[in-house]
Amino acid sequence: MSRRSPNSPVTFNPDGVPLPPPSYRHVAITPLLSNSRLITLAGMTGCDPANKSNPRTLIEQASIAFAKIAKSLAAAGASPRDIVQVKHYIVTHTGDPIVDKLEIVDRGWADLWCEFMDKEADGHRPPDTVIGVAKLAKDDILYECEVWAIASS
Repeated sequence: MSRRSPNSPVTFNPDGVPLPPPSYRHVAITPLLSNSRLITLAGMTGCDPANKSNPRTLIEQASIAFAKIAKSLAAAGASPRDIVQVKHYIVTHTGDPIVDKLEIVDRGWADLWCEFMDKEADGHRPPDTVIGVAKLAKDDILYECEVWAIASS
């Protein structure tokens, strides 16, 4: 029988964010020191399983993903200002020939991320990695964002 120590990660699904598949939870909080916690979020997408279809553009999906990030961090007692690492996953071939001709970094999501961070994190710009991928979990998902944050206890 496994026992959780006081320093074990705690995982949960925050209110206001659609439930993920049963294989994971959206948020993990891991105590680091007596006064700080590492918060890791699952990749947030612009999809909602309750809807029959996802938004069709990367920009629409990114906007929804950023709102999920803010809700998930708040549920863990943190904010976007506490983010220390970001990974943006972007599908390289969207089926839109105009979008697909653009470099991954030039598809508009970065401007939207900067607006989000200006509004929610006073212009904070944590280190990030941008990864072009062939496909994400479902065919109609074009964007996914994973963040790590460190917050005071």
